[in-house]
Amino acid sequence: MRRGEIEVSISLSDEEIRTQQIKPSTIERSRALFLEHGFLKVENVFPKEFIQNLAQVYLKGLDFTKEGDLGVGAQVSHMRYIVPIELKGPFNDPCLYANVFLLPLLKSFLGPQMVLSSLGSVTSLPGAMDQHIHADYLPLFDDDVVSNCVVPPFAITMGVPLIDIDVINGPTKAWSGSHRVYPKDHNLGPYPMHLISGAMGSCYFWDYRTLHAGGSNHSDEVRPLLYMAYTRPWFNDFLNPDHLLISNEDYQKIPEIHHPLFAKYRALQKYKRETEES
Repeated sequence: MRRGEIEVSISLSDEEIRTQQIKPSTIERSRALFLEHGFLKVENVFPKEFIQNLAQVYLKGLDFTKEGDLGVGAQVSHMRYIVPIELKGPFNDPCLYANVFLLPLLKSFLGPQMVLSSLGSVTSLPGAMDQHIHADYLPLFDDDVVSNCVVPPFAITMGVPLIDIDVINGPTKAWSGSHRVYPKDHNLGPYPMHLISGAMGSCYFWDYRTLHAGGSNHSDEVRPLLYMAYTRPWFNDFLNPDHLLISNEDYQKIPEIHHPLFAKYRALQKYKRETEES
C-alpha cells in the first residue's frame, strides 16, 4: 500500500493458507476495516483452478438470444444483467458457499446464525456503461439517523470475480463510510470512492447499505462477477432477487454441518409444500 492510500483489503498469510485456518487477528483487522468503510477486499481466498472451473461452467450456460442481448436474467442497467445460478455441479461446493476463510469473517459481521439467501452473477457485456449509484437496501430505520449509524450489518453481498477484473473490464465503485448515512445523500464529497477489482481467487464484499456502482466494461469480453448474499436469519430482502435455486437432489449433497446456512431455504420449501397441500 502506497503512502496516503486508505487500507481497504487484506491478504491471507502463507501460514493461514497452509493450515486452512484464518487467524483471530486477521478477523479482528478485517472486522475493523469493514465496519469503517462498509466494504472489504480479501486476496488469495480461492484456488485459481477452482474459479476457472466455475467460470467455464457459467459462461457455457449463458444464452445470447440475439446479438447484444443476454437471454437469461434481469437487466439492472445498461448492458448489465443479474443472472441466477443454480447450486449444482461445481457451485455446490463448500469451498464456495462455506469457505473456511470467509465463513468466520462473515459470522463476525452477521452472527453465528447467518444464512445464505441468494446466488447469482452480475454480468456486464462489452460496452456496458457505469451503473447508477445505489445501495442494495435501505437502512432498517428511517426515523432516527443516530440509530442508523450504530445498527450493525444485517446483510452483506459478496462478489467473486470469475475472470481477472481490472479498471478496464468493470471494477466495482464503492464509497467509504456511506453505509452509515441516512437518508442516502448522493453528495458524495465526504466519502472517498474506491475502485475495487481483483484477480481470480480474490473476493470483495460490501454492506447492503454501502453506496456502490458497477464500473463500465471497456473490454471485448463478458465480465461475470459471481455474487452471494448472506443475511441475518430474520432479514427478508424485498428489493432484490432473494432466493436460492437448489434441487432436492443437490440439497442432499450439502454436508450436514452446513445445513444451518440453508435454514431460510428449508423454511421456504416447507411453506411451499404446506401451501400446495392445503
